[in-house]
Amino acid sequence: MGTASGIIKALNSGIKHIATKRFTFRYPEQKLKFVGDGYQYDPDSGVGIAGYKGRHILFHDKCTGCQLCAIACEDIAEAIAMVKVPEQWKH
Repeated sequence: MGTASGIIKALNSGIKHIATKRFTFRYPEQKLKFVGDGYQYDPDSGVGIAGYKGRHILFHDKCTGCQLCAIACEDIAEAIAMVKVPEQWKH
């Protein structure tokens, strides 16, 4: 019964997203137009930017401290702060 319910859930998710209009933008040349402080929330769809499903993910164990993510995306540059990690926390 678990396999059948998984297939039904996958089909339901696919059907919901098939009608969603997708978009791609070339980041440095094109930027999203934000209103106000740079954050939008659409309560009907439950997302911050309507039509955009991406989010920033930072894997701490894979981070080398190069800060290329902050350079590439100016919106998260203030949220990322590099600090020196004590020796006891290093792998």
